[in-house]
Amino acid sequence: MKIVSSRPTITRKELEGVLDCLINDELQTGTCVKEFESALARLVGLQYSLVTSSLTSAYQLVFKSLGIGNGDEVILPDYTHPAPLAALDSAGAKPVLVDCEENSLFPSAESIKKLIGEKTRAVVIFHIFGYHFPREALAEAGIPVIEDISHAIGTEINDVPAGGEAAFTVASFSSSMIITTGNGGMVLTNNSRNYSSMKENRGGDDGHPGLDCGMTDFQAAMGISQISKLQNFLARRREIAKIYHEALRITPHKSIVPFSDRFAYQSFPILFDASNEKVEKYWRKCGIEIYQPVRGLHNFLGLKREDFPISGRLSKKLYSLPIYPTLTKKDIEGIAKNLSKFV
Repeated sequence: MKIVSSRPTITRKELEGVLDCLINDELQTGTCVKEFESALARLVGLQYSLVTSSLTSAYQLVFKSLGIGNGDEVILPDYTHPAPLAALDSAGAKPVLVDCEENSLFPSAESIKKLIGEKTRAVVIFHIFGYHFPREALAEAGIPVIEDISHAIGTEINDVPAGGEAAFTVASFSSSMIITTGNGGMVLTNNSRNYSSMKENRGGDDGHPGLDCGMTDFQAAMGISQISKLQNFLARRREIAKIYHEALRITPHKSIVPFSDRFAYQSFPILFDASNEKVEKYWRKCGIEIYQPVRGLHNFLGLKREDFPISGRLSKKLYSLPIYPTLTKKDIEGIAKNLSKFV
């Protein structure tokens, strides 16, 4: 039986919460949504929280609240998911992409700062795969920082919750994330004016049309249950990651980032010292599904790969092993054994 690359952790408690909403005809943005938003605000440590139908819509709300439009620029890491790119396209603004630093999954703060100009309205940072971008290095950037904690929700950076010091914090709740509502997203801030603007533009809960991108109550009911188990989810992912790291030590392959019990391990990325064809054939034969988790954003914009050499290499060579709480002990041992044998 094949071990799939990703699987959400859904238990009876989530099913009961969703069923209660359906039985009581609570389908729109209502009580459960407000409860979920309050729980997220407490988790991250920011005052105002809104949940949305997707991560893209969360970015749209942020960009609208900042008045970002034609002629404006937003700096994005090239090696990230395309949600902010899609939101910028709908706003008519220009993405300015920055490559990863050598031997890293992140751009350096210095390379980001060099790109800040008169048209720059914001910068997005992303804790990819649950590893932490050194956000303090951008504390004096002078422009709003949008911190994407999709892969790192529930973790702490220097004893402060991920996302807890940003002008705006966003996250995805799609099925492959740390916690899920099937799909959906969130945006948090401490700025009351931006919050009011985003709430009005979201629409769906007060008769205002907005973007009509609110979350349903039955999705929020699932999210409430997921938050209650978040720390258990993280502990399980870290436990699995530690086993994989041990197996990796006796191979020529590398994970780029050393093990730490501070990371979330939304994915377990590996740079295999072998051709793509050999990698994919080996794991397919093992009955274990691996995947390439990120395409560099330059691919979507038709930009030259040579201008983003590190991101381009990661997009082509980096794969992720299955790592999620519902993997059995037998599954984990099998993955680790096959990893140690792949030389």
